[in-house]
Amino acid sequence: MGRVKSKDRSNKRGTLGLGSMFEAYTFLMGFALIIWAAVVYFAFDMLMNIGVIYPANYAEYRIDEVCEQIETATEVTADLIPDVCHYVVFSEDGEVLAGDLGEKDVETAWKVLSNKNYSDGKFYRVILRTDEYVVLQYSLMSQYRFMWMNEHLPKSENLMIFFILFGCIGIMQIFAKRFGYRIRKKMAPMREALEQIGDRNLDFKVNYSGVREIDECLVVLDDMRYALKTSLQRQWETEQEKSRQMSALAHDIKTPLTVVRGNSELLFETELTDEQKNYADYISESALQIQNYVQTLIEVTKSQEGIEQEPVNVKVVDVLADIKRQTMGLSEVYQLQINWREDLENGEAVISVVYDHLVRAVMNIVRNASEYTPKGGVINITATYSGEELIFTVEDSGSGFTPEALAHGTEQFFMDDSSRTGSSHYGIGLFFAKKVAKEHGGKIILANSKETGGAKVQISFMPVGIRI
Repeated sequence: MGRVKSKDRSNKRGTLGLGSMFEAYTFLMGFALIIWAAVVYFAFDMLMNIGVIYPANYAEYRIDEVCEQIETATEVTADLIPDVCHYVVFSEDGEVLAGDLGEKDVETAWKVLSNKNYSDGKFYRVILRTDEYVVLQYSLMSQYRFMWMNEHLPKSENLMIFFILFGCIGIMQIFAKRFGYRIRKKMAPMREALEQIGDRNLDFKVNYSGVREIDECLVVLDDMRYALKTSLQRQWETEQEKSRQMSALAHDIKTPLTVVRGNSELLFETELTDEQKNYADYISESALQIQNYVQTLIEVTKSQEGIEQEPVNVKVVDVLADIKRQTMGLSEVYQLQINWREDLENGEAVISVVYDHLVRAVMNIVRNASEYTPKGGVINITATYSGEELIFTVEDSGSGFTPEALAHGTEQFFMDDSSRTGSSHYGIGLFFAKKVAKEHGGKIILANSKETGGAKVQISFMPVGIRI
């Protein structure tokens, strides 16, 4: 079946745009704000109805109630004055007879008598008595029934506005968090898809969010996932085919190579001149060198095909003994001097490693050093075990690495025509050693030795499951 087109997957029923979601939340938030404002308003209205808060015109209403009593009373006292008013009593010549107004307010009250329209921001009511004037001062604003509330609380109008604003801020925060939570929930399929791709798992089904814009991104992401999966599959198949061809070629080379080595060895059993013996030596040594390359190529091919070996438990001293034995045998073939040194914290420690890979990796480095060290030369090998890390340092007395070899020497099939002895050098051995080092959590470092003047290779391993 063909690939499903993006537009067919994005046009799903029930999808909602981000704009529509935002509009819905805005509408609901606005409705909630209106409801809250109405609740606060009706709550304050109820407080007015039960007398906890007086309305703004309450003072005028109370003045109308007591006006006649003040006019006819024998004497004006504070008991006659409404509790929401202040007052002052003047004689006809302006003398203050009674009252609770301050000195400044008294002057203002006298001005009100001569100018009925005078105002200083407060309101005044004049009541005429026989030979006296009573001036009441009041404000047109709501007040609390209890005096301590008037003294300690904001004005009721301000308090109502405060409650409305405080509630509105709370409602907006709640809706903002709710909207953010829903967006995060809708984004979850995209986050999951990205995590799957980040974990290199391309065999998963994309779940859609129901939000049009997010689903459109998911469709594109799914197309990219499919394209990446197809590309990687093709690349893997190509690499597998190349590995199979290389493996077959390597095995095919081994047969004629065996014949060449066998015949060169048979030549030594015949009567040869010195010159012919030299030629036979060259043939035998070159055949051995090619055989080593072919063996390394087979090992690299197997590792690329995913043929893995399980780690085994082995003592550190046993690993070093095996490598040392093979190294000494190699030194006899190449006629070299090996300086072997060990620095072990606990040689009897048991480590868990892929044994064959580790030994071959180290021997590839030693063999590489042997090939580029002149006969009679020296190779220094130091094995260090600190309890956590196993390190091998190999220094030869050849011509050393070129700058290009230092940068690319561990790449597969790297060839440096100017390298060391002048012959072509392929980086199969160092490439395999690097793979094994990484397999064990270690690394490989190329350098030139200050001590020997030749190449220096250090390879480290972090063995798994160390136990003493």
